[in-house]
Amino acid sequence: MDQTALYREYHKPIYYSCLRILRSPEDAEECMQDAFIKLFTGGKMRFINNNACFSWLRKVAVRGAIDRLRSLDFQMNVKADLLDSREVRTITTEDDPSFESFFEGEEDHPGRVKAIREQLNALPSGYRTILSLYLFEGYDFDEIAQITQLQPSTVRSQYSRGRRKLQEEIEKLWIN
Repeated sequence: MDQTALYREYHKPIYYSCLRILRSPEDAEECMQDAFIKLFTGGKMRFINNNACFSWLRKVAVRGAIDRLRSLDFQMNVKADLLDSREVRTITTEDDPSFESFFEGEEDHPGRVKAIREQLNALPSGYRTILSLYLFEGYDFDEIAQITQLQPSTVRSQYSRGRRKLQEEIEKLWIN
């Protein structure tokens, strides 16, 4: 498969993976582009099949997004006004249609998706990243630990705390 065909086939899912982590379209696109550049210039075009290529590409993009998120979080702590000019926004169903597929068959589908998405976006970046990698990207805890350079026990506890916090916030919405 040539480079153009690979890009056409994989750029959207890679972009959405980065967008869920970063919440910034510009940063997500940059991470996606960086992953493709590594693929095309690093001699990695000799994959056995397209699934192996996609898996490698997604892993590189997700690691890049996490590194960028760490850098942004560090910069925010050092300089609180750094992100004032950056577009950081809530991801909508139009931005990431894969999020919607988790709620097929639900009666109040659009309202629930919007509420859950808003609550997920409101989580601290660590919880949001781990939940996204586990729930949407399909990584297991050991893979997430390797990607994020955290201990597996830390990943499991952050997942558990993030899931609990997300559930509590969603339950508050349904009760009110």
